[in-house]
Amino acid sequence: MAEPEVLDPGVWRVPYETPTLPPATATNTLIVGTRRLAVIEPATPFATERAALDALLTERAGVGAEIVAVLVTHHHGDHIGYAFELAQRWGAPIYAHSLTAARVDFPVDVALADGDRLELDDGYVLRALFTPGHAPGHLVYCEERTGIAYAGDLVAGIGTILIDPADGGDMSAYLDSLARLGAARPTALVPSHGPVITAPQECLERYITHRRQREGRVLAALNAGATRMPELLAGAYGDTPREIWWLAERSLDAHLRKLEGEGRVRREADGQFILT
Repeated sequence: MAEPEVLDPGVWRVPYETPTLPPATATNTLIVGTRRLAVIEPATPFATERAALDALLTERAGVGAEIVAVLVTHHHGDHIGYAFELAQRWGAPIYAHSLTAARVDFPVDVALADGDRLELDDGYVLRALFTPGHAPGHLVYCEERTGIAYAGDLVAGIGTILIDPADGGDMSAYLDSLARLGAARPTALVPSHGPVITAPQECLERYITHRRQREGRVLAALNAGATRMPELLAGAYGDTPREIWWLAERSLDAHLRKLEGEGRVRREADGQFILT
């Protein structure tokens, strides 16, 4: 069973096993506050993992703490698996963006907008940063005392981030969100999957650079005469293992839609893509 990583006296990270996308096997839960606790991303559907989180919170409650909020970043199944049941168990409200509330099958008690703040205690405050792109209602939670940001699926400490238009993914919005988080100047990032990222600016710049470079490969494939998805996939993602080309195709679609939106590519009725 995972042990809590204490990032600050009022910020604890615990990875709990979830049915997430490999190579990740767990989703991080963050517990913020000393007496008034917010639980970010209680995601596990597994009984033994839930029991471990319950025991940890019960221990905190035994020394006077109170769970006052359950927060989720977005609607994907590996991020919400224990949100409703945990909130019911402790009588705490669930916080999320309204676009997330529209996509989950449980009630969201408080709809958060960009810049909304949740004050806890001892100077711990969570500020919501609206960061769509991976999911329409994605929020990053920035803790103001420490500067630590719970980044959700904006970045990953293990694996990669999928931008899937079929699920509301938007590459242009995603790149804007990476830049917005960078402008917030976090001191560290806690991604939903993987270890804490201690060089946040380098990480965010690397993510932006990687997506820009991939876009360049898509444009190069188009310039070389590729016009259909299989040809573009081979040209732009030839460095990607074939066994995950089914995922790469979704990212390719996201890049093409971004280029379409910018008027740089035209999608023909027969499915061909043409440079404009």
